[in-house]
Amino acid sequence: MSRPQVPRLRVDLADLPEDAVDQGPGPLIGLTAGGAAPVYLGPGSGHTLLVAWPGMGTTTVLRTVAAQYARRGTQVDILDVAGQHTWARAQRRVHLYEDAASVHRRLYQLADQVRAQRSGPPRVVVVESDQTVTALLRFRHYPVPGGTGLDALTAVLAAGRLYGIRVVMACRAVPAPMGHVARDLFTTRLLSAPTPRTWDLVGSPGRAAPQEEPFRIGRMHLVGMGGDEVVQLLRLSDLQAAYLAAAPAPAARSPRVRHRPLIRLPAVAPAVSTFQIPPT
Repeated sequence: MSRPQVPRLRVDLADLPEDAVDQGPGPLIGLTAGGAAPVYLGPGSGHTLLVAWPGMGTTTVLRTVAAQYARRGTQVDILDVAGQHTWARAQRRVHLYEDAASVHRRLYQLADQVRAQRSGPPRVVVVESDQTVTALLRFRHYPVPGGTGLDALTAVLAAGRLYGIRVVMACRAVPAPMGHVARDLFTTRLLSAPTPRTWDLVGSPGRAAPQEEPFRIGRMHLVGMGGDEVVQLLRLSDLQAAYLAAAPAPAARSPRVRHRPLIRLPAVAPAVSTFQIPPT
């Protein structure tokens, strides 16, 4: 008689196959609750919204996703007035905005790009937690009298994907100004023990809210992309995130021969394995 499978309570790099991070269609966010399959943010995942109380792993998720996007060569903007993402300060492909004024200026620039219908290189905008969201609601900036950064963010969410911009945002509750359109703006939603209001706004339409369950750090309901399942999210430390962001994926290191297709050059293996990062 086989034993029942014990739900995984934490997923680290050492728990995964060595190529798990680099072989998927996008960043690896974790495993299904039973540990049966990896879950990726693929090209069709759209914008991503995380709704969870502080301490439930949202910063870890944002760090994990941002580092993998940078590893894949995507430019990443992190809007973080709380100062949670110190790992990103020395990264070439990551730009960190840590005060309300710079956060707003960056969002206005991106909103102007969208309104002008200008395409740009692929870019991911990471919006960190409640302090940043509060700043977007309260801070007033001269270039847009009476406007807020949340207005600019909403413009980016509405049409940014057409021009190469993807948003990953975390908050403890869906901001009231975008509540009625949040489900349409965010194709993918990660919800930790969602309240009835949260489920009504961004849960699966036509499905009952999940039964109450104990809080488990890093375990969230993945809603969108045609389904609803529980995912145990991958955890990267600051050190691991900094390493992944600085080291391009192996596929990017492999030499390409365009004019001599009959010559096959060996792929260059990474100098240091991802899984040799010292434990933290």
